[in-house]
Amino acid sequence: MNIIVLTSSFPRDKDDYKARWILELGQEFVKDGLLPSILCPHVKGSKTYETIDGIEVYRFRYAPERYESLGYGNFLPHENSSSFIGVLLQYLLNSLLMLSLLFFMFLNLHKLTKKKKAKLIFSNWAFPAGFVSAVYRQISGIPSVLKVYGTDLVFLKRFRLRPLGKYILDEHDAIIAISEYTKACALTFDVDPERVSVFPVGSNYPIKNCSAFQEDFERKWCLSDRPTIFTVHRLIPLKGTSFLIKAMSKIASVHPDALLVIGGEGPERSMLESLVRSYQLEHNVLFTGLLPNEDLPLLYEACDVYVIPSITDKWGNAEGLGMPALEAMSYGKPVVGFDSGGPGLTITDGSNGFKVPEKDWEAMADRIILLLSDPVLRTKIGDNGRSMFDDYRWDKVSPLYTEVLYSAVKG
Repeated sequence: MNIIVLTSSFPRDKDDYKARWILELGQEFVKDGLLPSILCPHVKGSKTYETIDGIEVYRFRYAPERYESLGYGNFLPHENSSSFIGVLLQYLLNSLLMLSLLFFMFLNLHKLTKKKKAKLIFSNWAFPAGFVSAVYRQISGIPSVLKVYGTDLVFLKRFRLRPLGKYILDEHDAIIAISEYTKACALTFDVDPERVSVFPVGSNYPIKNCSAFQEDFERKWCLSDRPTIFTVHRLIPLKGTSFLIKAMSKIASVHPDALLVIGGEGPERSMLESLVRSYQLEHNVLFTGLLPNEDLPLLYEACDVYVIPSITDKWGNAEGLGMPALEAMSYGKPVVGFDSGGPGLTITDGSNGFKVPEKDWEAMADRIILLLSDPVLRTKIGDNGRSMFDDYRWDKVSPLYTEVLYSAVKG
């Protein structure tokens, strides 16, 4: 059965980690008898059509290439500016582009649906893709399933677009939330709880490499003989990286050779590097920049503790699930995080990791110090996390999605 997977974010090439779970889920759909075609916005440097791992990807144009940035980190200005005025100005600019994106997303959805004779639309994020699929379902009658992530729903509430949000959620045959936290966000739009299923983002981790390759990698980054803490995310206020760097100042006083590896890029990087210098932590903090997909498993394997320092930012956004923390668990690594959003529900304190009050970086430091100082405890908690991760493997998660999609088509 042909289906269209509609999304505003998707890997820009085969090596991109951005929203890679959508590609991986598409691969699982194929195993279950579904034939997905991905429809997403074009972005500078990407192809308008290609196949990635056997999945057809169509990227539609909606503006001159230099301005085609919506959906790949620039649509949500709070990710790029901490200034209220800066956010408002960027929203104004993005709103002009958004009108074009919505029009061309709808037009190309119609064309691709006809071309593929698709029986269902599977839409990711309530806005903009969810809005387009809701309108298209209302006009065409083709069934549609919506997957929500949390930040998309907070966006609609923050700008007093609750009626629009309710319309979007009501006009889909089924709704999938990635966590109980995200489901709670959806229910604030007066959605029938029975229509909302909670299925996590799946993963193919752990990916194991040969020991010699692992050893070479650790020597390259000077990780072999140092207590290593790892985190990977976009460097934006929501991710709370500054609190982790502050925690590192306390950790280094107990473990002076400890190393915090921060993977990822983002608009906060220069500020975070200045913070590292102000705490004189140049010896203890390493910024890797964007990480190739093949390096992530090596860093998960190499680290002693994984940290997810996400917070609820001043715009009301919180992490919907926090997949990298779960991937670290698949390697038997203990996880430390703030009690915020999805990660606050995923971490069972004292079992698969430790969670501390939001923004309490000193408490976070104490838990990390405890784990670095006690290898027996570290192994015990890591083993618990590895067992819990079984529920997030694609072979267990994808049949849940497939069942909902087939049910939507059957009515």
